[in-house]
Amino acid sequence: MSENKTDKTAAQQYDNYPDPDAIVHFGDVSEELVELVEETLETSEFLSTSRDDLPETTLLVEAVNNE
Repeated sequence: MSENKTDKTAAQQYDNYPDPDAIVHFGDVSEELVELVEETLETSEFLSTSRDDLPETTLLVEAVNNE
């Protein structure tokens, strides 16, 4: 079975970032939808999102340890 070059390239673009718990890539959607999902995730006390220098339709999601 041959490796999907698109998947490998997509994974490599995150090599310089901390290891997130999830990477959400929306594909071809409006920025407004991405912002809505980001704001919704941020309302949780257990999640944090970031988009530093990423393509505009990508979110990194981290679990927050609330003790």
